Amino acid sequence: MSLRRSLLCLRIAALLQSVLLIAQVALAGGFLGGHFDMLQMHGVLARGIVVVALLMAVAAFLVRRAGGPSSILGTSVVLLLALIGQMALGLNRSVAAHVLLGVIIVAAVAVLSQRVMTTPLPPGNPSGTPKRESELVS
Repeated sequence: MSLRRSLLCLRIAALLQSVLLIAQVALAGGFLGGHFDMLQMHGVLARGIVVVALLMAVAAFLVRRAGGPSSILGTSVVLLLALIGQMALGLNRSVAAHVLLGVIIVAAVAVLSQRVMTTPLPPGNPSGTPKRESELVS
């Protein structure tokens, strides 16, 4: 996969992760505010967030493999591990540690998303031009 496509996949994953985390914060706030039915939705969304983090780590690996920055890969893997730990804290009802790690994760995703979105895309192939010499028509 090309660096351009890998970066685009990583950008989509980072954007999705950011949106899901905003929803997760809203659900957590609702639960802490007394809407106890939001806890179940919070748990379901947590699983989706971990899946997106896994996809983001795979996309970061593809970016690195295609010659992109290596720091994004390390950060994505650490984020995935932090999210797995976050789920464990939540399932064990360790509220103080769960909230603290949640704040750290949201801040880390904000920084990671900013880095991903500002990583320059390599120039693409202008539409209408042949990609390979074999596509040239004599």
